[in-house]
Amino acid sequence: MLKIYGAKTFNAVKAVLTTEECGMEYEYINMDFTKGDHKSPDYMKIHPLGKIPAMEDDGHPIFESNNMCRYIANKSGRKLYSADPLEAARIDQIVDFIGYHVGKWISVYFFQEIVMKKFRGADPDAAAIEEAAGFLKEQLPYLDGLLADHKFLCGRDITIADTVAFAMFMTHEYTTFDIVDYENIRRWYDMMKVRPSYAATMKHFPGGYNFD
Repeated sequence: MLKIYGAKTFNAVKAVLTTEECGMEYEYINMDFTKGDHKSPDYMKIHPLGKIPAMEDDGHPIFESNNMCRYIANKSGRKLYSADPLEAARIDQIVDFIGYHVGKWISVYFFQEIVMKKFRGADPDAAAIEEAAGFLKEQLPYLDGLLADHKFLCGRDITIADTVAFAMFMTHEYTTFDIVDYENIRRWYDMMKVRPSYAATMKHFPGGYNFD
């Protein structure tokens, strides 16, 4: 059985949401940052940098959240993925577009307005948020355009592109990151949120990304 080690972060939500969508059995182990669970010797054997999330499958460590989602999808019989090289590439390019671009800037909001406030007692860096907002204004229209033509990011069926992106977009509920100007993203987000996988996932993340 899969063991997923996580905490209240979007990267952990990606893995759990993907596992729920694939209908796979798993054990979720909550890691407490304040107690240093992620830096324990045993956990460092699973993730060499002591980052969260990570997982084990029959004792085999697997880390990097997007990689975890691909593994879960492949192991489930390629649910949320594809055996076709071209279709898999189309899914991967959206996963990477989120990981390297949109998600990079959404994570600025998460870090500045959640992590800095809760764990470091510091005010957000307004310049960093302004920079992130500028890049997102350039990048989000592309995703909004995809969703104008498709139910999900890669077509008519849900894929790991959707579970990865949704976990990142959840940040808008807890920070000043806003999707109000993107009608199709809002429609997609609301649709994802009523899926049974979301409710099942959030049992492990009470309060979502709110640490209060």
